[in-house]
Amino acid sequence: MIQPEMRNSGCPMQNADSLHVALRPVIYLAQCFALFPVNGINSKDTSGLRFTWRSFKILYAAVVLGMSIFLAIASTVRLFSSEFHTTKMTTLVFSITTCLTSIIFLRLATKWPEFASSWEKVERELATRHRRPPKFNLTTRFKTITAIIMILAVVEHTFSLASGYISATECANYRGDKNIAAVYYKTQYPQVFNRTSYALWKGIIVQFGHVFSTFSWNFMDLFIILLSTALTYHFSQLNDRLNSVKNKTMPEWWWSHARIDYNNLANLTRQVDSYISVITLLSFGTDLYFICLQLMYSFDRISTSVMRTIYLCFSFGFLLARTTAVCLSAAAVHDESVLPAPVLYSVNAASYSTEVIRFLTQVTTDFIGLTGMKFFSITRSFVLTVAGTIVTYEIVLVQFSAVQQASHINITNACEKAQYCIQGDERV
Repeated sequence: MIQPEMRNSGCPMQNADSLHVALRPVIYLAQCFALFPVNGINSKDTSGLRFTWRSFKILYAAVVLGMSIFLAIASTVRLFSSEFHTTKMTTLVFSITTCLTSIIFLRLATKWPEFASSWEKVERELATRHRRPPKFNLTTRFKTITAIIMILAVVEHTFSLASGYISATECANYRGDKNIAAVYYKTQYPQVFNRTSYALWKGIIVQFGHVFSTFSWNFMDLFIILLSTALTYHFSQLNDRLNSVKNKTMPEWWWSHARIDYNNLANLTRQVDSYISVITLLSFGTDLYFICLQLMYSFDRISTSVMRTIYLCFSFGFLLARTTAVCLSAAAVHDESVLPAPVLYSVNAASYSTEVIRFLTQVTTDFIGLTGMKFFSITRSFVLTVAGTIVTYEIVLVQFSAVQQASHINITNACEKAQYCIQGDERV
């Protein structure tokens, strides 16, 4: 007799529910900015994925990484060659973050074909028993999330450029300098043009380097959100299936299949965590740093233009929203992993079996979720921990900023302020 659950086992997996298909446009976007240099993204399944060091994508990524390393070195020299200030430290942190992001995604690209193949294997097993309407597919979710984050990132960067241009115009008018572009690049990138002579082509190259850096910083958070969404999606499918039989009498083989599916998802979550835990740690570290820093700047900014105020408010709101989205999406994986417990607790005596006991034991004792290299686990309560950390460090930063302001209290004109205040983007 054919078991009811297995009748559709010969049906192919829905492409829209495949991580490989859903991530395809996202990886293409990343590769435009020299991240994730893996080949075969357009293949029908993961068997076409491959990584090779001899490709244009690797050369492209190497050039951008070299630019990031140059900016990091320039920021380091600037930090140690003159008086210390938080602006210089911020520039250095942002440059190092960009370098690390490029290296981490290059390393992930070397392992991606193997990882994607493992994920696809789990998807194929789940697809024989779990079905959802097309409107819930991963591809649609990924496109929506990516579009929202990238559009907001573009808007933020546009405000950044506008704010920097206005500051450069004010400074050029004060000096009587008609070359606004030169003033803009010199005030935006002092780590480069304080040591080398200015040229327009140099400024354009450095500006492009900063655009790539800004994208990689946003992409870190986006990548965590997308993988968390995919894991949550599969756990919720299993939970829907369990809820559909709540308080019903089911045979032991049914619970055995459900437990195997749960165990496969648990192992997949651990595998995902082993690949992206470094990204998670770096993402949370840099996001918290810049949240605290932007809060501090909002306290001690003496005089700003309207555009700068708009930029600061939008940038801080976007950063806070993005960090919250990362927290909640990653925490949702753990939330979904514990939801089978109420269903298992309500199993009636006729259905209670060894498989139910094993299933319940794993759900209640095994932690399933994402971590930051095992330093912290991302759960819903972790959001409150992050908020408390921000408040604590903000008090320290405000006190530290007050000391710096006292030593620079005699600075009054816009051009001199540019040496101590971040012009345009808070991260350059």
